[in-house]
Amino acid sequence: MTIRSTLTEQTAVVEMAGNMAAIDLSRLHSHLIDLLSARRKAIVLDFRAVEHVSYQDAFHLAREFELVRSHNGNMRVAGLSPYVRDILVFAGLSDFLDANRPVSAMSDPARTPQAS
Repeated sequence: MTIRSTLTEQTAVVEMAGNMAAIDLSRLHSHLIDLLSARRKAIVLDFRAVEHVSYQDAFHLAREFELVRSHNGNMRVAGLSPYVRDILVFAGLSDFLDANRPVSAMSDPARTPQAS
């Protein structure tokens, strides 16, 4: 899985691609810590290119939402396929999902890429 951020004035869009697994969640956790340390409080996880998330890993993803909340941040998920959306809903993450909104609608247009 690849993880990379595109920064805007207001939002950090974390673009991911491939299959999400425990090792990738560890990389995502580190990436989120870096964003929060840089005082990025509005984060959108772009799942357009994520092909699969196991149920177990989806439950672990919930901890990342709690991490961002504990730093007074807000994290949302966008660009979900129906298959991945069903997995995340089953894991109890439906409050964080914006499956029908395009990622571009959740961030401002001035984007600056930042690789991880």
